[in-house]
Amino acid sequence: MDSTKYLSVQSLTKYIKYKFEKDPYLQRVFLKGELSNVKHHTNGHIYFSIKDDKSVISAVMFRYDAEKLNFKPEEGQNVLLAGNITLYEARGQYQIYVKEMQIDGIGQLFLKLEQNKELLKKKGYLNPEHKKAIPAFPEHIAIVSSSTSAAIKDMITTLTRRYPLVKVTLLNTYVQGARSQDSVLTNLTRADKLGADTVILARGGGSIEDLWTFNELEVALAVFNMNTPVITGVGHETDITLVDYVSDLRAPTPTAAAEQAVPNIRDLQLRLGELHRQSDNLIMSKIERSRKVLEGLSNYYKFKNPNLLYTEQTERLRDLTVTIENHMSLSLSENRHMLNKHMSGLSYNNPAPDIRNYQEELLRTENELKRRMKAVIGQKSERLAGNINVLESVSPVQILKRGYSYTTFNNKIVTEAKNLNVGDVIETSFNRGTVSAKVTEVNTDD
Repeated sequence: MDSTKYLSVQSLTKYIKYKFEKDPYLQRVFLKGELSNVKHHTNGHIYFSIKDDKSVISAVMFRYDAEKLNFKPEEGQNVLLAGNITLYEARGQYQIYVKEMQIDGIGQLFLKLEQNKELLKKKGYLNPEHKKAIPAFPEHIAIVSSSTSAAIKDMITTLTRRYPLVKVTLLNTYVQGARSQDSVLTNLTRADKLGADTVILARGGGSIEDLWTFNELEVALAVFNMNTPVITGVGHETDITLVDYVSDLRAPTPTAAAEQAVPNIRDLQLRLGELHRQSDNLIMSKIERSRKVLEGLSNYYKFKNPNLLYTEQTERLRDLTVTIENHMSLSLSENRHMLNKHMSGLSYNNPAPDIRNYQEELLRTENELKRRMKAVIGQKSERLAGNINVLESVSPVQILKRGYSYTTFNNKIVTEAKNLNVGDVIETSFNRGTVSAKVTEVNTDD
């Protein structure tokens, strides 16, 4: 068999790839379908599949093209693609290199926006009680926006013109494209740690695709969870994004956000001038009233003749002294009468005679008790002495004193000789002392 006519797998694959790359109809292909198996690689490339109801094709979008996207590709999105068809030699699988990608239909974006808004509403994130107050006189404002946009120039100009006392920190942020979501999230976190009084999240106008970063649920949640009050100014006046619903204050434009973040120094100056005039008027009015009071007092006849004041106060003091003395005398008389009345009541109910009677009765009872106890003790003593004499008369000790004794074996009294055996050790007790002996003979003869 001639093997030269057989191709290697690599050769066939290269030939097919050559055909793909030379076919003019495959160099610029437009596809629409649904994203599947989306993987965002750390190097910035995006790997995914594009499918419809009947077919699926692998796809890749390299970093320099992916960075131009104004949205983040996700599973299940319907998209429009443009790219070229090629063959991946390692697997012998054809795929499309995507150069351009956009969401298929604005309606889908609006549908997703409404879904995200409804989700936040169900969780209560849109309730007014979550709104933080915007400081009236901020010292430091952090702006999360692009440093190259026309909007940021207008904002800084507005802040400087309206309230030059405020410090402004700009956190340069991607506000459009594939990198914008991560950039916004990162700088919101940084802004929250700056210790600023207010954070402004802003960008200029654009299509819904251009503004889509601000409709991402993750970005809206980051705005809601900020500790620092947030003012959003995204797009034009008619553009309302998801972050506008959860922010503490929504401004129709970036410039309007700057205006609402700070007071107008001219208004403050006018207000201070008005307050100064009001203060002057109040002071002058009070001075005038006091002057009139002083003039009235200076014309009072008693002040023209001070002796009248002294005489009048002396008479009043005398009247008050007499009144007090009368009240004290009357009060003392009434209290003395009440005291005598209570003393009479106490004398009538004096318990002293009853106490003496009870003491005498107690003493008689005590003497009678002692007499009876002495008699009972005497009787008991005589009875005890008689019982002792009876016990002593029958006591074994008395018997022993008359010359008798008793014998025990194993601590038991021996009453009969037959209870002992030759060799038993017995103990005999006398009136005084005991004797131990060994039995040498037992005689049981009666």
